Amino acid sequence: MKFFDALRRSLGQDAGTPVSPSSEEARRLNEAWGLDPAPARSEGFADASLYDQAQWRKKLKLILDTLPESSDRWDELIAESRAMNFNPDWVAQCQVEEFLLLIRRAVSDRRFTEEEHQKLDLARQLIGIPEVEAEAALLTVIAEAEQFFGKPVREV
Repeated sequence: MKFFDALRRSLGQDAGTPVSPSSEEARRLNEAWGLDPAPARSEGFADASLYDQAQWRKKLKLILDTLPESSDRWDELIAESRAMNFNPDWVAQCQVEEFLLLIRRAVSDRRFTEEEHQKLDLARQLIGIPEVEAEAALLTVIAEAEQFFGKPVREV
C-alpha cells in the first residue's frame, strides 16, 4: 500500500484519500498505464464481451467434436454468432482453427478411420471450406504428424 500512497502523493492527493474511478486522477493513471476503464471488447465486436466470445467458441468446439450427432445445432450456433454481433471474419477464423484441431485429433493416433473421414467432411461442409482447401490442410497435418511420429499415418 505504501506504493499507492506515494503515487497518490505524487499526483497531489492525500495518501488516505481513495482514488475514485471517475476522478481525473484515475483517468490519468489509466491513460499513463495504457488501461481502458471500459469493459474489455475485441476489435470489431460492438456488442460482444470476451466472455460471450469464449462461450461461443466452446459451443463451436463441442458441436464439431460431437459430429454427426450435433449437426442439427449448427444453424443455431451461426445464428447466435450473428445475434451477438460477432465479426464474421473472427467467426470464420475460429471455424477454420477448430477444423484444423479436428484434423490433428483425427491423425494423432497415426490411424485415420472412415468415421473420422466422414466427420471431417461433414465439418468441412458445415463450415463452408472448399474441398480442395480441406484436402490441402489434411495433407499438411498428416505430413506434420508423420514427421513428428517418424511413422506413416495409416488409413484404416
